[in-house]
Amino acid sequence: MPELVDREHVLQLLSECADVKGQFTANEYEMYSHIKEKYDNETDESFDDKICLEVMLRNISIRKDLGIDKNDITRVIDVEKKG
Repeated sequence: MPELVDREHVLQLLSECADVKGQFTANEYEMYSHIKEKYDNETDESFDDKICLEVMLRNISIRKDLGIDKNDITRVIDVEKKG
């Protein structure tokens, strides 16, 4: 049942993200919200979701270590919702 293990890991990462969601950049928060909604509705799961959440949590740590404020991030990617 590797799917259940991966799902449980993603749910754990979502819980960790919920604790620090105020530290996400706008794009990270949008991605977090999208993934959270996806798992709340129990739709298709993806290994990429796990990777995205891990990277976002790592980004918070890196910004903290480098003393970068999330509001100082200038690169913005506009993700359009389809459908």
